[in-house]
Amino acid sequence: MGGSIFQGIPWRSFSELEIQQILKIHFEDIGYNVIWRHADDPANERGVDLECIRERDHTKIIVAVKKKPKKEALAQVLELTNEPSTKRIYVYIGGSSQSFRDQIKRFPEIDLWNENRLEEALDESGLTLRLKVDNSPANRAILIIMRRILESIKTNPSTNFTKPDTQTIHTLWGMKDRAVTVNKCAGLMQLMLEDSRRLGKLTNKQVQNLVVWCLDYIYAYGLLSLRNAFENMSPEFRTLLHNVHQITAARSNWLELYSYHPGLQPKLVMHAARQREESKEDLRETEKFLNELEKGGKISQGEGLELLNAANEFRYLAIWADGLEGTIDYLFEHLSTGSIKNP
Repeated sequence: MGGSIFQGIPWRSFSELEIQQILKIHFEDIGYNVIWRHADDPANERGVDLECIRERDHTKIIVAVKKKPKKEALAQVLELTNEPSTKRIYVYIGGSSQSFRDQIKRFPEIDLWNENRLEEALDESGLTLRLKVDNSPANRAILIIMRRILESIKTNPSTNFTKPDTQTIHTLWGMKDRAVTVNKCAGLMQLMLEDSRRLGKLTNKQVQNLVVWCLDYIYAYGLLSLRNAFENMSPEFRTLLHNVHQITAARSNWLELYSYHPGLQPKLVMHAARQREESKEDLRETEKFLNELEKGGKISQGEGLELLNAANEFRYLAIWADGLEGTIDYLFEHLSTGSIKNP
């Protein structure tokens, strides 16, 4: 009907520690060295969760994060005002009490960030787009699908798989159709977004809205049905998937499926941060590549870079969907021949 399925970044579901981790990633990405006081030495943090220092312009930003602050939280605000810095940021999530709002006016030197202001700030590092993709219904559906696949291939079958019934064949045909839809739609979006001239000059917010709308479409017309199919797999279907994996484990379709990472979702932020640390070398290479493109005039900061980031999101999705499509092809082949031929 043209409405949005995506309900926005679920800030209230993130813990304070996770929000601090997201902000740590943000400030590091825009050139700051970050001391995570709350994690490193909470007894002596003095109201400061993050201390961000950038040598090139001699700036120091201190950050505090609080969910639903009440009047008692003003003690942390007071500590924040006593800390020497270039800028002081107080991030509050989920609203605040009236008593807190009345008293916070006494501290004009504090820059207050609610959810909307936080997302505007995270645009600078590209994390707003990242968070919207990671917390979209499309990505959550992929997470469920991957969990069901891993459960099936890692668990010994509880039943034997003999002659496939009509329902299994019908289910597989539907899954094949939906996987192709996801793959082709994601590939098309990647091609459209890779050249900003196709769309004109868009703001970061417009790019994000376009990405969310397209992900909602892919979810509604592909991933929702696939999620339901994997959630309701019969014991026979699980056995089929397990057996096919045993035969094809070295094939590229599994590598494409395993390329999926859940990303910055509630309860998964720390895991995503660890993965990010492990792949910093790849990130440095990507940054170098983007800098070269910028120097060559092929892209520009702001809208152009946001479009390129968006294109990459759909490229990742297309790779995963291609792996799923290949896996379903192997399931069909095993059903029809009882084995799988060498490529």
